[in-house]
Amino acid sequence: MNTNATPATSRLQSDLTRRKFLRNSTITASALSYSRIAARAAGKEDSAAINIALVGCGQQGMAALTASTVRIPGVRFAAVCDLWDQKRISAKRSIDPAGKIGTQDFAEMSEMLAKVKEVDAVLIATPDWLHASYSRQALEAGKHVYCEKMMSNSIEAAADMVKAQRQTGKLLQIGHQRRSNPRYRFMRDQLLREKRLLGQVTHLYGQWNRSVKNPLLPKVGAAEVEKFKKAGYANLFEFANWRWFKKYGGGPISDLGAHQIDIFNWILGTTPKSLTAAGGLDYYKNRDLPDGTKFSYEHLDNAILIYDYDTPEFGLVRVVYQVLTTNGSQNYYEKIMGVEGTIVISEQPVYNQVYREKDTTEDKVGAWETLAKQGFLRKPPATVYNKFWERPKLWNRPDPWLEKEGVQDVRVSIPADPYELPALPKELDEKPPHQHHLENFFDVVRAAGPQTDLACPVEEAYKCCRAVLAINDAVSQAKRIDFKPEDFTVA
Repeated sequence: MNTNATPATSRLQSDLTRRKFLRNSTITASALSYSRIAARAAGKEDSAAINIALVGCGQQGMAALTASTVRIPGVRFAAVCDLWDQKRISAKRSIDPAGKIGTQDFAEMSEMLAKVKEVDAVLIATPDWLHASYSRQALEAGKHVYCEKMMSNSIEAAADMVKAQRQTGKLLQIGHQRRSNPRYRFMRDQLLREKRLLGQVTHLYGQWNRSVKNPLLPKVGAAEVEKFKKAGYANLFEFANWRWFKKYGGGPISDLGAHQIDIFNWILGTTPKSLTAAGGLDYYKNRDLPDGTKFSYEHLDNAILIYDYDTPEFGLVRVVYQVLTTNGSQNYYEKIMGVEGTIVISEQPVYNQVYREKDTTEDKVGAWETLAKQGFLRKPPATVYNKFWERPKLWNRPDPWLEKEGVQDVRVSIPADPYELPALPKELDEKPPHQHHLENFFDVVRAAGPQTDLACPVEEAYKCCRAVLAINDAVSQAKRIDFKPEDFTVA
């Protein structure tokens, strides 16, 4: 869409630019040359470069945080840290292939903080059980911290992260990156709140479905295994698959569901008042390994749950959510449902739909059409079938009386009119999901701004952590959990 084509798109552009959490960059990921990435990693494009350290060089640390950070001007990787030698060395080579940046590598965070004094901020992407201790260690060393979600796999440790931030006064952002996503912000701020597009919102739905995945079985030397055990891991299998074990992580409902449950709180502007959940460890128990031995995980491999919210804007809103790890159907998305329409949204570009209920009044129909003309919505192109065999066919031949035009089963609502969310300006749309959130963090660090300028300050993430970790309790105890407002705050 032309960024000057409509008032809404222009408004979206100016509104997003106005917020500190966004920085305009016209360089796409595909256009970045290797030397260009290295230059950005070195912070050479900004004389006031922020020196950062990455702690945790696994998939999240590299594929998400580092891959996004190297696209942000004025950020230099001063150090990387990871217990696993292979991951750490690989990360350093990716960031500083020619050794010109001066990125140092360490196995221990304490040694890194002692030796690399110029570090301004630390990105933490370790297993969850280390988030609290590493965050406190970095904050007390005078560093700002960006920590991946979940905050922790325990409420007590998550609360300590809130206290550590208060005690040190340093910034602590948690990686719930949807809060910085311009599509999500436009959907919430413009469509739901300002335009009241859906009328009274009654339900939210979300899911994260993932296909069966085999356990990770890395090959490392005996000395490395002993190092993992010394660090607190029972064995190599638990080290490699830590998300599934209670000591180290919160399970799939935490690893996958936390992003979306945080968004429910954010969209509704409050926290849930109750939780009902069902699920279990139904598949990943006594499963075969290639060597003929068996393995079992500890956490739930599926959960289906309902939160009740008492919202100031819409009254009672129910949220239905599920995580499955044995079937990847429709992957992950969120759905906001109101009496006048529905919005389906995801970080995946395939989910971008808005539907108007057919039973809305003529005034509402006209209002939606006006919003489409102004660019707040867009009408999808009509499907064109060039060949007769491309047309979708019913699985059975309907009775002749049903073939008559205009006949509708009275039990079924009239199909809703489809729309889409408007296209983002190109320079925003081409950024990977984590980049917006990291830009927010680095902008606030550079501006010496307050904690409240962060898109997801630690106090907000604590609310999500409390709601998510309660799911395991609700399932194991087979009972409804009622929350009090004070459950979501740290004294």
